[in-house]
Amino acid sequence: MRGSVLRRPATTLAIGVLAGLLSGLLGIGGGLVVGPLLVLLAIPMKRALGSALAVVAPVAAVGVATEFFTAPEHLVLWAAALVAAGGQAGVHLGERLVRRVSSSRLRTLFILLLVFVALRNLGIFGEIPADAQPGLFPGSPFMRCVTALLLGVIGGLCALMFGVGGGVVVVPGLIFGVGGFSFHYATGTSLLAMVPTAMVGVALAMRDGRVSGSLVKRLAPAALVAAAFGVWIRNRWMEPSFLAILFAIFLLYTAWNLLNRDSGRS
Repeated sequence: MRGSVLRRPATTLAIGVLAGLLSGLLGIGGGLVVGPLLVLLAIPMKRALGSALAVVAPVAAVGVATEFFTAPEHLVLWAAALVAAGGQAGVHLGERLVRRVSSSRLRTLFILLLVFVALRNLGIFGEIPADAQPGLFPGSPFMRCVTALLLGVIGGLCALMFGVGGGVVVVPGLIFGVGGFSFHYATGTSLLAMVPTAMVGVALAMRDGRVSGSLVKRLAPAALVAAAFGVWIRNRWMEPSFLAILFAIFLLYTAWNLLNRDSGRS
């Protein structure tokens, strides 16, 4: 029954548009939207997540291309390169930890972190971050580079262990950890860092047979157009304070999603 719903053009159009818009606006890839919705529509979990990743990779690439033509200064190359390199290390570290460490306590800590960052974005702790923040090491370029690298490691680790997109970690990490990034710069740089990691992930998912080509063909066109539109309206009309609030809402959604998944296993 639910599988037949997914074959309706309106359903795939809505999922693709939502994923693309959020990706372009927030630099998060959209996999956290596509994957859970496909699971709700009776697509097996592994195939749903693999197919979601196959949608995310070209969506991120289109977002970066749109960013390049509309506001290329938002693509901070040194930070994106370090985050992407750290992400590869984080994925391999996660593969080892997932076999040795119980993830339930780590998941709880991660959920608390997401909620804290969301409340920080909403102005509960300090002001809403409308401008670039100083970061943890404002006077040390070297430590800012180290922080960006570690941020990528944490993003890759969380992506593998908890199934969340790296942008959920990278965007607030660039703003509050690395420093010197407004939301516009953080979202653009996050999308750029996401492209190589997502492409590697898609190659692995396709090798394991976890990608549904027919699903991707139905979801991708709307997602690609919506991602370009999302980047364009973000750069043209969105104020950083509004983006901070929007991102906070998405972080709370992510925390709720993880909490639901955790309680469903207990």
